Amino acid sequence: MRIAITKNTLRVPPTYFAVDHAMRLAQEFDFRIFTMIAEIVDETVDLPVVDAVPLRGLSFRAREYLIPAFQSVMTRRIRQYRPNVIHQHFATWSTPAVGAAVRDRIPMITTLHGADVFAASRNGGGALGWWNRRNCARAGATSARILAVSEYLAGEAVRGGFPAARTEVHYQGIDSDYFTPASEPGSDSKPVIVFVGAVAEHKGIDHLVQASTELGRTREHRLIVVGDGPMRPGLQATSAPHIEFLGPRDRSEIRDLLRGASALALPTRRMPGWREAAGLVLLEAQACGTPVVAYRNGGTPEMLVDGTTGLLVDDGDIRGLGDALRSLIDLEPVARRRMSEAARAFVVGSRSLAVSANELAAHYHDVGA
Repeated sequence: MRIAITKNTLRVPPTYFAVDHAMRLAQEFDFRIFTMIAEIVDETVDLPVVDAVPLRGLSFRAREYLIPAFQSVMTRRIRQYRPNVIHQHFATWSTPAVGAAVRDRIPMITTLHGADVFAASRNGGGALGWWNRRNCARAGATSARILAVSEYLAGEAVRGGFPAARTEVHYQGIDSDYFTPASEPGSDSKPVIVFVGAVAEHKGIDHLVQASTELGRTREHRLIVVGDGPMRPGLQATSAPHIEFLGPRDRSEIRDLLRGASALALPTRRMPGWREAAGLVLLEAQACGTPVVAYRNGGTPEMLVDGTTGLLVDDGDIRGLGDALRSLIDLEPVARRRMSEAARAFVVGSRSLAVSANELAAHYHDVGA
């Protein structure tokens, strides 16, 4: 069975979710990835990728301006592949996939990741807002099946106009064979808290820095911030010495940091027109045996077992965030081992790539039939 994976742009890293499932299922299906622009740096990704925008000598950003002119090229290349199923990631910018599906009557699956659902529900936004809503509407009307990455997002999708009868939940699994606990205890003399994500307001990094600064008065620790974003220069210039901003890091470096951490913190905030749909880094940390702390909103509560594999804090409760981090730092060895084992078991049992890929294969067979 031939599966066309379609997405507007693709950069690996960090967008592993678009390729991991296909790589896991490559012995069962013939995959080809179609995108407007691709930038695959990780050499372990060996799937065939076809990008429609030419002039590969230009920067990724420069090629993005050419996307509107080459969407018909992507449609044509999808059709030439003659797939049995088209699997579109994000309902926004789905025009090339929808065009191929409609013209050749190819069954289509669309995975909703969050930004697309919120775009479909948002009014205004000028020409881009209209374009996003139009793409979402067409993807919803065309898709034989719509997969949301959390129960929360499925509910938001239906409220935003996606058809309830064809919308299901499909958790994006993470590779628990790659993200594993450390073989030996870490050597860091101080407890380490790790943050991985955009250094931006919606990720709550300013709340985490404030909580860590206050916590540092009574508990010696390090806060390591991985990622980049608009808030990084200001926070880096004013933060306490125990807070380190590393910038972007590759997958193996992130894994090493997670393995050695006392906790991962992801205090994603509720913002107008936006929520965290899932939060895969929470699963990556737990697969490494590292408990997590997160704000309770969006699909985040579905990514951990509160009190067993990590702790949920009310959105915006900075003091509660610090208290949760303190409680994880202060865990006795037996309690820490118990939470670590529970975190790993939760991911392997219900949020792993193996589980998610098997579910996706069933969708392919069902829709393709």
